[in-house]
Amino acid sequence: MTDEAGARDRPVARSSREQALIQGPIAPTLVRFALPLLATNLLHALTGTWAALWVSRELGEYALTAVANTTIFMWMVMGAVMGLGTSAGVAIGQSLGAGDRQGIRRVVGTTVSTAFGFGLVMAVLGWIFTPMLLQGMNMPAESLADGITYMRWVCLTMPTFFVYVVMLMMLRGTGDARTPFRFNLVWIGLTLIFTPLMIAGSGRLPGLGIAGAAIAGWSAHGIALVAMVLTLMRKRSLIALRGPQLRHLIPHWPLVDRMARRGAPMALESVLVQGAYFVLLGLVNRHGADTAAAYSAAAQLWGYVQMPASAVASSMTAMAAMNIGAQLWPRVERIALRGCMVGVGLTSIATAVVYLMEDVLLGLFVPRGGEMLAQAREINAIVLWGWIALGITSSLCAVVRANSAMMAPTLIFAVTMWIFRVPCALALEPWLHEAAIWWSFPAGTLSSALLAWAYYRWGRWRENRLMMADVRS
Repeated sequence: MTDEAGARDRPVARSSREQALIQGPIAPTLVRFALPLLATNLLHALTGTWAALWVSRELGEYALTAVANTTIFMWMVMGAVMGLGTSAGVAIGQSLGAGDRQGIRRVVGTTVSTAFGFGLVMAVLGWIFTPMLLQGMNMPAESLADGITYMRWVCLTMPTFFVYVVMLMMLRGTGDARTPFRFNLVWIGLTLIFTPLMIAGSGRLPGLGIAGAAIAGWSAHGIALVAMVLTLMRKRSLIALRGPQLRHLIPHWPLVDRMARRGAPMALESVLVQGAYFVLLGLVNRHGADTAAAYSAAAQLWGYVQMPASAVASSMTAMAAMNIGAQLWPRVERIALRGCMVGVGLTSIATAVVYLMEDVLLGLFVPRGGEMLAQAREINAIVLWGWIALGITSSLCAVVRANSAMMAPTLIFAVTMWIFRVPCALALEPWLHEAAIWWSFPAGTLSSALLAWAYYRWGRWRENRLMMADVRS
């Protein structure tokens, strides 16, 4: 028996962090585990806001529309990577709970090589088809040239960015939230420095315009990725492959198939959700460049409101997966309840803060006292409060995904977006005009929360087998 094969059958001595996830008090542990990710997400949003601020101030409000439209495409593609990363994180968490180190190494190698290969394909396809895609979204003529330039450069960043993202998700699958936070600080700090330099230039460094926003992010995450890999190797992390372990970078096809099957629903979910946003953006763009700019400004604030639900959900997936691997089902039920309470509470606080500071925040992106600001304020009055329900949807979907139930959340979001949100906007637009688009957002968030609760309560997700069951070398 090889050392690695024997390691699969020996129990793993759990760290204090892993013991806390399995045995500690749920709400405090969940909040403590979520805080680094929440702080990371906050800093990510601030870097996005920082880039948007420089784009709008240096290149104009219509350039901001180009960034907003490209962001929807980026999130659509990211769905596949998030599906892969979620599957990998669940497999790692379950393997830790079951004491299977060999399984962890196999997951890491296969995930990294798959993410990089997918990024290369998307870089090529994105560069070729960007003009057709943006024209199909009815992007206003004032924003089209900037949109093509920006999206093409964003596509070129995908191979390394996808590897960076799945590395972070796999680290969280081990119960480690601090290491991703630290290296995200590196990425964020460099982005804050590089963005103004590359957009506007300084001294002998020429400004690159809107392409500089993408190149700044590329440079920053590339440096952070290299630094993180070197640090993990030095610390002999569970997800750092060394020497003979590098053979796991050759994809293990049974595992690729299993992770693809488990991750495909989440990728499909992203396509369905962001595809619906594509349709809605097309409707927004039809109402003119000023309405599109107002929408883009309002949407800049929504990420801050959604952040707590996202951070809590990611933490719940890691915690629930480890408890499922250890067969602690009563504790999994308590994680679901406490997670919903924490997610809704934090999202409500974020919503209130944005409403209180709305004029100041919107004024960063559109002229103060003008029609664009009034329109952006009207959009937020209708849309913003509805995101509170996301705390329920995200939390319950996180728990069922921790037992590899990926398809049900996808179907929930498919129904939400294509039966409630898009038809609501299309049906009401002749009477409410652009306001119909804004009202479709709370219609979607409220319906998704109800559907998520129904599946969590009555679905058969508890009957799934562990992801790494029967996967061998």
